[in-house]
Amino acid sequence: MKITDVIEEFIKDLFDDEQEYIEIQRNELAEKFNCVPSQINYVISTRFRPSQGYYVESRRGGRRTYKNKKNKYYKK
Repeated sequence: MKITDVIEEFIKDLFDDEQEYIEIQRNELAEKFNCVPSQINYVISTRFRPSQGYYVESRRGGRRTYKNKKNKYYKK
């Protein structure tokens, strides 16, 4: 399994059934996976797009918020 797949699954696992959003710090995540922060950016930009039901909000200091619209609007 590629590191990008592992990072994607980790972020997705942070969502629980009732949680609309999560906040993570890119640098902390990069340290956890022993990769560069730009690798985290790559995963976010390619795996968490609006067309896939996600809204990404960047904040100063490397903190990002990921809103999973699928859970909010398309919950089964």
